[in-house]
Amino acid sequence: MDDERAEYRIMGFPSLLTGEGGRYSRNEYMWNLCFVFHGSSSLEAFEPVVRKCGRILKSAELDSSYLSSPEPYHTPLSAVLEQLFEDLNSYSETSIPLDGFNSLELKLFPYFPNPPDCSDWHVPIPLVNLDAFRDDNWDITASRVAEHIDGVNHVKRIAELADADIALTRETLRHMLFYQVVMMIDIFQYSNMYTLKPSIARLGSDESVTSECAAYVTRPGYSRQPWPTLLRLYSHLVPGLTIHEWIEKYHTQALGIDPRRFVSFGIIKGFLRRVHRWPVLMEKSTLLSGDGEPRRRVEFDKVPRIESSLSTRSTKLDATARSGGESTFTLRSMESNQSLGVSPSRTPSTLTKSPSRRGHQPNFTNVKDSFPSVHSAGEASIPSKKSGGVMKTGAMKLKERQDKLMEEDLIGMLDGSHHTDEIQVRFGLSWKELDKVIRGSDRGAKDGVVVVYR
Repeated sequence: MDDERAEYRIMGFPSLLTGEGGRYSRNEYMWNLCFVFHGSSSLEAFEPVVRKCGRILKSAELDSSYLSSPEPYHTPLSAVLEQLFEDLNSYSETSIPLDGFNSLELKLFPYFPNPPDCSDWHVPIPLVNLDAFRDDNWDITASRVAEHIDGVNHVKRIAELADADIALTRETLRHMLFYQVVMMIDIFQYSNMYTLKPSIARLGSDESVTSECAAYVTRPGYSRQPWPTLLRLYSHLVPGLTIHEWIEKYHTQALGIDPRRFVSFGIIKGFLRRVHRWPVLMEKSTLLSGDGEPRRRVEFDKVPRIESSLSTRSTKLDATARSGGESTFTLRSMESNQSLGVSPSRTPSTLTKSPSRRGHQPNFTNVKDSFPSVHSAGEASIPSKKSGGVMKTGAMKLKERQDKLMEEDLIGMLDGSHHTDEIQVRFGLSWKELDKVIRGSDRGAKDGVVVVYR
């Protein structure tokens, strides 16, 4: 006797009819057509089929007493059940006449769960050739968005390239997720960190993984590496080791490995996951305190994209300005600059482009919604006759308010619930720039910001 017990799931649609005028000898007629499935089966696609069978049988019973008093011209119920079983299993559809008035017209459709939310920092990867599915009946936004889905551009960047509204872009990509023609991954950066998932123990011996990996991750013109070598490289991806450090340490360029495709292959197959950075501001009340001398907030003055020729009463600052060094007072408030002897009227600055690994260099000169910057040289200041100080123009006051709002916006995101991808896309910063903003280049967590790896 087999000790293994098979588990099954039963789905039915109970029906009840009351016999008016003595139609039924027991006043009521009840039945339930049930479908039996294996215990591990997914039943979402069968729910509408079972429900429709119950409705059609009820209609046939009302019209011709198909169940309670079958007639010779009725299709026997046993034959209906047998054909229903065979057709749905073999063809996923069936057409069965019952009584001349009613028939079972059934078809199984694939069930797709509701797609997850689409965020600005997600990167869609096409799973099919989208160009092969495009036609003239496509929505205009969908057609524009599909042109820029290449596995590199994130959602916000796609909206900018397609000249489409960001909300419509998200909705279009959610439709593509629903039909499983794209999948979402994280933004690839050489500062990212990854680690293996427990499923590598099973997938590491899967023939579909071992045979596809080398062809997918190898650059053109290089010989394909064997799977044990690739698996060993995957095992070296650990928290705390960035992709840039991994490339230099294990000489993957000499092996012809494309790091972007190497990472995306592991994520698509499900055995690699991203290790995110979650910055947390530990001393917010202290850092935002305005009592007494103005305090540094979260190292907003460390972004390495401003070159200033500051003229101050500090010899050290004069030497830094003459040598073309970085300004250490980039984003301080006006009051803070005055307390340090820096006059806003004497802070001309030259904005430079920040380096980018993907060739896209954000222009902080023209982007008004990007991260706060210093007052430009074109903003005039008016000397005060009474105090010898400086009066702020309307433009300077507006710029100062905007900078303060942006600064407070960033501080509000340092609560441990926003990872660095979200913050970088929100403010248009690379990880190197963001790291210097929230932590400083040499102070680490001394300023009250701790980065959690999870």
